[in-house]
Amino acid sequence: MYSFYIFTVAFLVVVFSDSVNSLIDGLYCGKENCYSVLHVTREASKSEISKMYRQLAKKYHPDMHKTPEAKKKAEEKFTSLVTAYEVLKDEESRKDYDYMLDNPDKVYGHYYRYYRRRMSPKVDARIVIAVTITVISVIQYLGAWSRYKSAINYLITVPKYRLKAMEIAKQENLLATNKKRDKRSKDQIKEEHEEILKKILEEKIDIRYLKINLNSVSSFLNFKIYFTIRF
Repeated sequence: MYSFYIFTVAFLVVVFSDSVNSLIDGLYCGKENCYSVLHVTREASKSEISKMYRQLAKKYHPDMHKTPEAKKKAEEKFTSLVTAYEVLKDEESRKDYDYMLDNPDKVYGHYYRYYRRRMSPKVDARIVIAVTITVISVIQYLGAWSRYKSAINYLITVPKYRLKAMEIAKQENLLATNKKRDKRSKDQIKEEHEEILKKILEEKIDIRYLKINLNSVSSFLNFKIYFTIRF
């Protein structure tokens, strides 16, 4: 779907282009040569390009000029410098630009590569991995928690565990209710008692089922994310 979108954009732009030239208006530095804008040759190294950009950017920065007319011209020049530098400082972008200069007839290919690079999201792979790990871990946790709650709901119906929970509840007077003051319905009281028994089953009875610890899961997720991003 994404490739189709880029293809459509490139196709429409090519259809409405009026000429074939090594310098294409709307791409990279437009009708200007990015190397010429920065006063460097195609053989210039990355450090040489950066050095020349800093010199020219300082010279043509709008704040360095006083009159409105001078500021306007400087701003236009400064914008061209920034654009050229953005194209040439990135190795892949520079490679695509050089390919365009060497192959002016392949207009469609130039538009496709240009818009694909500009529209594709630049996301750190480590962040993607960290998010993926987090999502998978959360899904695993929710699955384990669901199985755990299902086990509790089942075990509370098993006479052995239910009687044990009832015994503890009576000893600690957890099920006592004042029928005169308690205005709740029988169903509400029954539901509350059921939750009390389940809580006792979870906290005070050995059900030989691995209880999920939220703090442990959180610490584990934090470690995995930190390790992925750090290394």
